[in-house]
Amino acid sequence: MVSSVAHSCARPAATALLSDFMSYRPAAPCPTADPLLPSKLIYKACETLPRRRCLSRPPVGAPRLPFPRSLWNPNAKNPGAGLNGIDKQMWIKPRGKNDFLIDDVLALGGGGIRIGFDINGGAGNFAARMAERNVTIMTSTLELGGKPMNEFVAARGLFPLLMSPAQRFPFYDSVFDLVHTMNALDEAGAPALGPPSRPEALEFLMFDIDRILRAGGLFWLDNYLCADDERKRIVTRLIERFGYKKLKWVVGDMVDAAGIGKTQVYLSAVLQKPARG
Repeated sequence: MVSSVAHSCARPAATALLSDFMSYRPAAPCPTADPLLPSKLIYKACETLPRRRCLSRPPVGAPRLPFPRSLWNPNAKNPGAGLNGIDKQMWIKPRGKNDFLIDDVLALGGGGIRIGFDINGGAGNFAARMAERNVTIMTSTLELGGKPMNEFVAARGLFPLLMSPAQRFPFYDSVFDLVHTMNALDEAGAPALGPPSRPEALEFLMFDIDRILRAGGLFWLDNYLCADDERKRIVTRLIERFGYKKLKWVVGDMVDAAGIGKTQVYLSAVLQKPARG
């Protein structure tokens, strides 16, 4: 029996990894020599991953804690800092004018925010904050820097989804009340659709976000780092093509953390999808 394989998995950059991924004994435990192999394939644009007939091994770690205690004490090793680790300040205490607070954004939804999708959500901090407010968030994340991000998100009692922003989202049309992202606009095109600076790569992502967001739903673009003013103009023009209502729109300049004096441009926005047709 041969499992179906995505066309993009046949790219030269992915064939050796795919061979390793599909080298296993049926009905035996799945190989664990490289636990990050699935993420490596996704980074090479091999999506969706082919199915296998091997038995997954359980993660090694302490027992899972009950919810909601698990949100901020998941009984698992913290994989990093900021977006990629536990951060108890984000969306609660503003660090600059580009930071929007969760309660303020939820108020813009008029009580209609129930389910949402966080694209490239790292360790699931956004989903954890929303869970405290009875909003269910699915978090797409990859295994960043060799760290088991999906396992960590699950240990928090949240829903992880292993996929890149370049992949078509596996959801029906108009199902989400809220879509949130911070850096997915830059990662949408690589490598399946080409460099992220290409307009068509960004367009594919924006059209898919629009597809899964219901009319009246909110798209929260959170502290998006524009490479330069031209990138800001490209993103702004694309967003305006969709006719979203700008409920919040803040552009801020900040000197980069490396201390070389270069000014970086950040864009934060909360946009409401219009009813069409």
